[in-house]
Amino acid sequence: MSARRLSPEVAISALGMVAIGMIALFAGEAGAQTTGPWVIGGDTGVAWRQAVESWIALDDTARPGGVQPLQIPQGWSVTREQTRSGAVSAQRNLFGYRWAFTKGPRLLESDTLTVGWHPRMWQAGGVDATSGPTMRGLVDGDGLAAAFTHPARADGLQNSVTFFTLDFGVPVPIDSVVFYPPQSGLTSDNQRQRELFPSIYEVSRSNTPVEWLIFEDEDVSIGTTGYHPLEEIIGATFSNNTSIVSLTPELGFTRFLRFKFGEETRTMLLAEIQAFGHGYPQQARYLSAPHDFGEPVSLGQVTWKFTRFRQTPSGEIIEDPTAPVELSLRTRAGSDDDPKTYFIFDDLGRLLKVSPEEYFSAPRITERFSEGVAGFRAQRGDDTDDWNNWSVAYERSGDQNRSSDGSRYLQFQFDITTQDPLAFGVLDSIAFEVSPLLADSALAEISLDGVPVTATGNIEVPLGVDTVFVYDVRTVAGPGSPIGYDGMELDVPAAARFLDLEIDGAPAVPGTDFEVVEETGVMRFSFAEHIQRDASFRVRFRSAIFQASVFLEGRIVNSDPAQAALPQSIEAGDARTDVASNALQVIAGDTRFEVLRQIVLSSPVLTPNGDGANDQAVIGFDLFGVTGGNLLVEVFDLSGRRVHAVLADQAVSGPYAPTWDGLDDRGQLVAPGLYLIRVKVEVDEGILTRVQPLAVAY
Repeated sequence: MSARRLSPEVAISALGMVAIGMIALFAGEAGAQTTGPWVIGGDTGVAWRQAVESWIALDDTARPGGVQPLQIPQGWSVTREQTRSGAVSAQRNLFGYRWAFTKGPRLLESDTLTVGWHPRMWQAGGVDATSGPTMRGLVDGDGLAAAFTHPARADGLQNSVTFFTLDFGVPVPIDSVVFYPPQSGLTSDNQRQRELFPSIYEVSRSNTPVEWLIFEDEDVSIGTTGYHPLEEIIGATFSNNTSIVSLTPELGFTRFLRFKFGEETRTMLLAEIQAFGHGYPQQARYLSAPHDFGEPVSLGQVTWKFTRFRQTPSGEIIEDPTAPVELSLRTRAGSDDDPKTYFIFDDLGRLLKVSPEEYFSAPRITERFSEGVAGFRAQRGDDTDDWNNWSVAYERSGDQNRSSDGSRYLQFQFDITTQDPLAFGVLDSIAFEVSPLLADSALAEISLDGVPVTATGNIEVPLGVDTVFVYDVRTVAGPGSPIGYDGMELDVPAAARFLDLEIDGAPAVPGTDFEVVEETGVMRFSFAEHIQRDASFRVRFRSAIFQASVFLEGRIVNSDPAQAALPQSIEAGDARTDVASNALQVIAGDTRFEVLRQIVLSSPVLTPNGDGANDQAVIGFDLFGVTGGNLLVEVFDLSGRRVHAVLADQAVSGPYAPTWDGLDDRGQLVAPGLYLIRVKVEVDEGILTRVQPLAVAY
């Protein structure tokens, strides 16, 4: 539907960059600005680390120009970085993220840390559970000093149960867990520290980010107080006699590790805990910094090159297209350079929106009592006023950008996810196609013909009932000299039929003022005038809807190849003062519908004798709420033998009217008699069929 599209090969090559060229944006007072496709990675794009805001478990050094999950080396603990870059209090994990010693997301957020990115360790299960400063030594890698002490009771009875939890942030492949007390030195009462190992312990792990491990008070969420083991117990005993405990579970993705100790009559010490594995993390994530195009732009295709690999038992890396690895890419667009909002507490403990500078200069929450205190950091969130929400994931390279046109900034994020610790994917490059806007803005809204719209919101119609819709569009040229447009595309229901068009409030004449081409699901208009001014359009069409909800998007287009301009999306908004919907979505008034209702035949009798009367039978039926699956329309005789396949296609919502002319699969006329027309559709709920008898006579 675009006047120009960028192939994946062009998007990732230097020759493609030259072919595309630098597209000139309209000039402002400061002079002309230019922009081209935004390419990250590959031979010609911006380096991954130059475009990043944050990433985790990724490596941009293994393959030139590409980025891939970080390979976890054999024999290195994931709890600590390979080379310490700071004090123990700033200890970082293998991915370079600082450990947090608190559970509460609010406490982490005010410390500019993030759940799911920074590793955490906390004791017990309360929503604001913490681990003391000494416990930080459990992940410092030196093993020299006692970092965790569970003292014996003075009365000689068993001490209580204690437990603590590690959250690695992202799931990592682990096949060994080691913990031990200091291996040298004496306690203050002259006990050898290496002998104060735990004789009773239980270690469990999980890869499921349940809310009680992320956000909530564990006791309240589960309904019982005290210790709760995680999904898989990887080691437990009441009679350990080894100073250095080494557990060797099967290699498996692990995000959470939980250690339980206690019920002993002696003091227990720990100096270090380590978790080893090898292979690749289950999930690696990348978040780009917002990219500034210099001016608001139209967004075109998103293209990328992604290759799957596998590590063999011998350690060799081979390309494997069948490896269970997926790339999930999303985008969002905005009008300013910061997609975040920042809040502190006001005098009444409410959230007060502030600038980033005010937020980071405010004191952070350090204890529970700090929460709600005026002037302290409260939270950060997504800016939904100046930025779109994140798009749904793109399905394939070459998909149209799903973020809104007319924005100056673009941000993307991706996950590389694997189901096999020895399989991974390499993202060589991503390219985002852009061009100048055709108009300063293009807004549209849907209404029903002859029905006043007084409230903002989606239009509601009965399911499957033919209705006359009105699609109003308003474009604003804005300052300067916009490129302009000479066409418009409107997405419509599959059964839509064009009725008429008004331009600037006056009836438009087909063949003189415009041409329209109707295709399944879209109407394409071409105008006699090249429009570089404010303009309005009113399109009327008749259709029924066959789904619970449809979103009728649109675009304005420029067909001049010399302009090399992308279509500009039409956004929902106030296109006409006497229509108040401001929406492009149509919903069904009753969503409790049957996928396949009755079959209606054009005649109960088929007479294929060439006289022009009932030589063909039209098989009419509607499908509702179908987004995929298989559709079969077949003819059977009364013995159950298939005579002819009338239609075999992918099932989509809408009306159907295939025909049968009385021929069998060999092209021969069938014998007179009674036949059965069967419509069969496969949906998520199963296989649905309808059967209608049809007589054949000569």
